[in-house]
Amino acid sequence: AEYMGAFQFEKGEMRLLTFRSLWGVLDISDGILARSPHSRLETLLPALKKLGYDGIELPLKTALFVGKEHFKQLVAQNDMKVIFLVFTDGPVSPGGEAFGVMKGFTRPSAPGEPDKSKLVQTHLQVFKEQVEAAQEFDPVLINSHSLKDYFTAPMAADFFASALSWQKSNNFNVAHETHRKRFLHSPWVARDFLPQFPDMKLVLDASHWVNVAETNSDDLDLTKVVEDVANQVVHVHCRVGYDHGPQVPDPRSPQWISYMEGHERWWDSVWNAQAKQGFQVSTMSPEHGPPNYQMTLPWNREPVANIWDVNHWIALRRKERFAELFGAENTSRVIASDTQNELPRTRPGSSVLTGRGGVGFK
Repeated sequence: AEYMGAFQFEKGEMRLLTFRSLWGVLDISDGILARSPHSRLETLLPALKKLGYDGIELPLKTALFVGKEHFKQLVAQNDMKVIFLVFTDGPVSPGGEAFGVMKGFTRPSAPGEPDKSKLVQTHLQVFKEQVEAAQEFDPVLINSHSLKDYFTAPMAADFFASALSWQKSNNFNVAHETHRKRFLHSPWVARDFLPQFPDMKLVLDASHWVNVAETNSDDLDLTKVVEDVANQVVHVHCRVGYDHGPQVPDPRSPQWISYMEGHERWWDSVWNAQAKQGFQVSTMSPEHGPPNYQMTLPWNREPVANIWDVNHWIALRRKERFAELFGAENTSRVIASDTQNELPRTRPGSSVLTGRGGVGFK
């Protein structure tokens, strides 16, 4: 209900809103490595608006770097909604090193901190500062990269008990991402930990989980976890991972399209769970990233696929799939670009668990 409150729609069928991740697009986020056609927000946002995107997803620190008022003006001029990424540690937190330490923000914890209570509290402070700072931009959602994968379960429980209570008391709309390096890096960790926090909202990035589990997207046990947590997911990062990495070289190619279809089945399970809960909107961000996420040719680092087009293809595929499931009148407004249409088509089908009993962990 909190998430739906961020959107002003009359009650009715669930609608799909498509956001565009700015990772690998702007110069300050490795757009040069990705051969992005846009380097600055001034040209990017009009182009995204023309293509039918509803908003953008980017680190809070990027908006602060661009300049608060300038960023607000550009977003308003192009009628873009905003999802912010925040980080409880690392260089892209405002107190971190990436494109300058920003005044007024706590420095994130250094590696090897011996005082684990202090470590948890620093992550919590860094988290709170960013969530509070984001409010003046009126984001529809804040996506948090929370903690580190080496945190113990009691340490994580301390953090999330405090963070979720604080979010609720302040009516802050925050979800926590299933991301490698973070506490929810593994499907098996999430399986065992999340029952303690049934009200925690999640951003699902299943590409990390298929990589951590070193399996494919037809895996029955991994699918069971994804479908079990789908009720807590409010936003999806649509990147296609595989057994040995978080990003296939090109999900449009014949050797990888089955992985795309497997991820689509997982993303479908989120939509179905959201629809059953009465969501008025569902949001997604295609998120194939630049090198070194994207594979390149040796020596010259030329990307083996253009992620600008890959991400747009994913947006178009999900637009078509949402129309199949929930009606063409409710789907995304994204349209084909000069360089990428909806082809090749995918046929994800139904869940691999359909008709199977006894798959689970109890």
